Amino acid sequence: MSSSIVFNDKWENITHRYPDKYFDIATCDIPYGIGVGKMAYLKEVKTTVRQKNGTKMNGNRNKEIYTQKEWDKQPPPQSYFDELRRVSKHQIIFGIDYVNWEGVGTGRIKWDKGVADGMSFSRYETAFCSLIDYELTIPLLWAGMCQAKSLSEPMVQQGNKKLNEKRIHPTHKPVMLYDAIYLRFGFDGMKVIDTHLGGGSNRISCYKLGYDFVATEVDSEYYMKQEKRFAQFTAQGNLFKRLPQ
Repeated sequence: MSSSIVFNDKWENITHRYPDKYFDIATCDIPYGIGVGKMAYLKEVKTTVRQKNGTKMNGNRNKEIYTQKEWDKQPPPQSYFDELRRVSKHQIIFGIDYVNWEGVGTGRIKWDKGVADGMSFSRYETAFCSLIDYELTIPLLWAGMCQAKSLSEPMVQQGNKKLNEKRIHPTHKPVMLYDAIYLRFGFDGMKVIDTHLGGGSNRISCYKLGYDFVATEVDSEYYMKQEKRFAQFTAQGNLFKRLPQ
């Protein structure tokens, strides 16, 4: 049976417990060092979205205001990457463009979020992937209220906004993004570690796929939010514990 363990602690207080190459893969979304936790957009509540039929709706009507925080002051140092490589056989690390670590290979995952031209947010996010030596693009719509319908239709907008994934973290990534990554690189019985869990999407994806999962989240507020989110998801039972479509 797979396990799912999250520590409300710093990554450096946890990883030393595990022997060399214990985890099959480390899938992490590190701080970028650009001050996301204090950006003004986190307070916005009056933005509107124009639907395909021409009507407008309040895109932030149900949005929870994020607490202004200092967690994104700087990216992790070289010692973080060295320790991650010690405890894991392979690594997928979002935010690789913001670091200058020695030993980073050429493999890249390029997430195409489908952000429209002219928007203030980047259309792409890039991750280092030690499993490849080329650039792999994963298209998956994730732009404001516009979210992907499914993995089989990754750039088609989910028609029913009530089915949208609720964001609980300023750098929240969708569960389907991790689903897409693991359906390509994962295998039965895989052991995964995540040193910056954030909104907990990685945890939910690993739970669905039956992977052993260990993570850390240093911020107590986000730790509790993802715990609640995970509990709500698992309470739905085996109906949702299946391979994504």
